[in-house]
Amino acid sequence: MKIKSIIFLSALFFALIYSCSNAMDKNKEQSQSNSSTEKITDTIDESCNNETIKDPNNPKPMALMMREMAKNAQLIKELIAKGEQVDSLKFPFIRFYLVEPTDPSVLEPQFYENARLFQEAYKALFKHPKEQTKYYNLVIGKCVNCHQSYCSGPLKRIRKLIITP
Repeated sequence: MKIKSIIFLSALFFALIYSCSNAMDKNKEQSQSNSSTEKITDTIDESCNNETIKDPNNPKPMALMMREMAKNAQLIKELIAKGEQVDSLKFPFIRFYLVEPTDPSVLEPQFYENARLFQEAYKALFKHPKEQTKYYNLVIGKCVNCHQSYCSGPLKRIRKLIITP
């Protein structure tokens, strides 16, 4: 019985040491990664080129909301292409600018101005049911304008949302 207890305690002790050393290694790697991210951020102007953007497993609320907005834009595009009218009840405005972004440095006056202009264009889309293609493309244009300044990663995807004649 005593031998089994010693073996069990030894195994527990080694498991504890192993997990602590793994945690220390991960902290060390994260510290080195944070250090290199700071260097990258200092040397690169575009906010979407830093390491935090590339983490698909930990998206921030703003990124999640923008993905939802992209899905809605695709649905709106398809409905307009079918000749159907879209309304704000089915596609309410998503206040993406109120939540945490992936890169907090984007939260500057120009970002909020871009958000305001986007919201105006979005509301206009639903006020002009006879010209929804035109106003939809204006909405997508506001997305492009902002993403050219702040996060160029999804620009290719956004441009595909434009309705071409």
